[in-house]
Amino acid sequence: MTHPDDELALTKAGRADVETVRALLEEVSAWLLGKGLRQWPERFDDEWFVPALHAGETWLASRRGALVATITLQWEDEAVWGPRPPDAGYVHRLAVRRAAAGVGADLLTWAEQETRARGRSFLRLDCWSENTRLREYYETHGFEHRGDTAEWGWTVSRYEKRV
Repeated sequence: MTHPDDELALTKAGRADVETVRALLEEVSAWLLGKGLRQWPERFDDEWFVPALHAGETWLASRRGALVATITLQWEDEAVWGPRPPDAGYVHRLAVRRAAAGVGADLLTWAEQETRARGRSFLRLDCWSENTRLREYYETHGFEHRGDTAEWGWTVSRYEKRV
């Protein structure tokens, strides 16, 4: 049985959380780079995440009062998916501290629920195409590969799941 303190609490990140989000993203990025996986930059400049945070699209996940993850859920992504009708939510910067491994699945479920609550039919995301472990993770969680595209000097794989 799960103890109530083990429940994941999500709160919308605010302007005061910029450095907290940056530190978490860079912590996870450093771990990935240490494993030879280039998913994100080593240093997160403001343009990589602050606009979404200021738009109210970035969330902090805590368990037992400790920050364990962050996720951004947006409602359009023309850079990767091109112009689309408003039929999806788009996950970005899902970062989980190693001590909280497993929380990513809970956050994807939360994103699915939020997307469905807005009357949208799909949850979409992307990752570096050479990150085979992450691609397999998304596929295990029901996402289907929807092609690759070159963005920001690297190739990203697009994934979609009907919600």
